[in-house]
Amino acid sequence: MKPIGKVKSSELDFEKGNGLIPVIVQEYKTRKILMLAYMNKEALNKTLETGLAHYYSRSRKKLWKKGETSGHIQKVKRILVDCDNDTLLLQVEQIGNACHKGEHSCFHMLLSEAEEIHKRFDEEILAKIKREVENAKVIRKSWVKDESKKDYLYILNAITEHYNPPEPEVYEWIAEKLDELTSDNVDKIVVPECFGIPIAQLLASRKGKPLAIIRKRPLVPEDKGVEYSSGYEKGNYYIYGLKEGDSIILVDDAVSTGGTLLSIIKELENMDVNISDVVCIVSKESYEGSKIIFKETKLKVKSIVRVFLDDTKPRVEASYNEDFSFPVLP
Repeated sequence: MKPIGKVKSSELDFEKGNGLIPVIVQEYKTRKILMLAYMNKEALNKTLETGLAHYYSRSRKKLWKKGETSGHIQKVKRILVDCDNDTLLLQVEQIGNACHKGEHSCFHMLLSEAEEIHKRFDEEILAKIKREVENAKVIRKSWVKDESKKDYLYILNAITEHYNPPEPEVYEWIAEKLDELTSDNVDKIVVPECFGIPIAQLLASRKGKPLAIIRKRPLVPEDKGVEYSSGYEKGNYYIYGLKEGDSIILVDDAVSTGGTLLSIIKELENMDVNISDVVCIVSKESYEGSKIIFKETKLKVKSIVRVFLDDTKPRVEASYNEDFSFPVLP
């Protein structure tokens, strides 16, 4: 939201709601909707006075401070007014969970009757990913990992390589699915420096966690990196911002040979960093990197789609297994 003006509290229309005004509460750092509550004038004045969210309980018919018994208070960062001056939007720092049922947000259930709408939307986005990847140009790069091949087939697409700018709706959907696939109980989101950064930042924002970027160049000249070798590239990665005991989600745009992720995973394990999940947008199945990573680390790489190369022609299938289910692509 980009505010274009200001409204005085005396201009708010409390009369429309018999002395009450609805309040939508949004977490500032994640932009997630947390709850819906109501304020009377006293609750609004108390909120303005203390900087902590106060509401009016319609069932108890009394003023209450959010978190007054649980400690799950809301520190107010912004208060916005709607176009009719009869609804407020509070952007807050949520301490603990907002929902009395122990969930972070009160909005954690899907409407059963909307299942077809949800399914149709999922299928629309998956079809866009399928078209983008299957119609992408494939170029040959020199194979550098070992002596087993001559060429690495590189798929120039918007989804993983940003060959063209990807649609924001597609990337938001991918971040939504990766958020659903992964634990919230982590300290950081981690990504190697490359095309995985945009999706990793979206996931970090949804989780409300810091993003640690594993660099391709040392920030301090004498820093020692970890060697990696993908199908078409060799080099070193330099790990910053992580410490022993951290719990993380490791994100990349794609897994192909597994060489990059495998080197990073082993170094993180040497650092005693707990890897909760490994996720990516695309698993290039022809190179079997996901299988190699699982064989050597027992970590399962969760991907949105699987890509097969049939005579240099990409073919996309939705990923699905016991943990992760999508409709079959049309």
